[in-house]
Amino acid sequence: MHFVSSYLTDTDLFSFVNPFDTEVRTRVLAAYFIARATLENHNIPDVPGTPPSALFTAAEDSEASIYALFGGQGTNEVYFDELQALHDTYKPYVSDLITSITNEILVPLVLSREACSFYNYGMDVASWLSGTSPRPPVAYLASIPVSLPLIGLTQLVQYLVICRVSGFTPGELRDHIAGATGHSQGVVSAIAISASTSFESFDINAKKALRWLFFCGMRGQEAFPVLALEPGIVQDCVEGGEGEPTPMLSITNLSLALLEPHVAATNKHLPVNAQIAVSLFNGPRSFVVTGPPRSLCGLVTNLRKVRASPGVDQSKVPYSQRKPAFGMRFLVVNAPYHSAYLKGAAEKLCKEDLEGEELWTTEELGIPVFNTEDGTRLFTLKWVSG
Repeated sequence: MHFVSSYLTDTDLFSFVNPFDTEVRTRVLAAYFIARATLENHNIPDVPGTPPSALFTAAEDSEASIYALFGGQGTNEVYFDELQALHDTYKPYVSDLITSITNEILVPLVLSREACSFYNYGMDVASWLSGTSPRPPVAYLASIPVSLPLIGLTQLVQYLVICRVSGFTPGELRDHIAGATGHSQGVVSAIAISASTSFESFDINAKKALRWLFFCGMRGQEAFPVLALEPGIVQDCVEGGEGEPTPMLSITNLSLALLEPHVAATNKHLPVNAQIAVSLFNGPRSFVVTGPPRSLCGLVTNLRKVRASPGVDQSKVPYSQRKPAFGMRFLVVNAPYHSAYLKGAAEKLCKEDLEGEELWTTEELGIPVFNTEDGTRLFTLKWVSG
């Protein structure tokens, strides 16, 4: 309370710590929330809180609309650092959820699949975060069977932090949100928050979500095993700026009309079981092409021939004669999600792993969850787990 009266009378906590470097900022925030949580646990009256959020106040007054957006794969190499920062900063508020999900969902699921080679370092997330067990290599954390559920965990922990810091229950925070959606796996997190009314129900829904995401990652990798490429091919893509080849290639600042002929030309030289296709339309000039990494390397080679060299000034070249300037980058994802290569994986997840269980009913969704492909609301589907 002395800290609040001395430093936070004219500003909020986060504005106060903003000028500090990262390490100091984390220490101050962690100390503050440990003290605050301790007072709350002892039922101390008038525990100082943070000022009300201007954004939430605007939503209450119908002057703003808030939507919860959850991302998909693509942050595989850095998401665990975010989860670590959340754990270290807000430990009193998030450690119980992380520990229960680790012990009740992730570890038992890995142990039940002892013959599976995807989990050589296990999934003891709580121990990795606390430092009682060494954190696995980045390559392991970035692998689909591990990153897919743990990115979901990071998203749900972030939502829990917002609840605790704002002084809302999950239901009260949900009441400030007009709708939710997610790119790819993010829709699972969107459904989990939409169905949560209390901290108890949030705990249940988070565990349902992590169970679903675990199976999704496992079945996706099972359907498309990782195969090594010749070192020369890998080196060519790394030196060319596209990164290490994976089954998903992001292409930006190129129109679909210009991209599709090159995809078709590449496929002419490939057998049916090695074809590539545009599978994600992230914007009018932003696409993801999926397929075997070797096949995508062929597309990269073809597109390099028509792309303007990086840094070349074309301002004096007639517009009709300019080469297109676009970017290509392999996503850090080792399974071709959103493609026909994973055909049958969803059926195994629903029928074998979940045994036909409906994880959520449409009646549980307290706010709209939008389909990112066409904007429809997911309550029109019979069952969300499929």
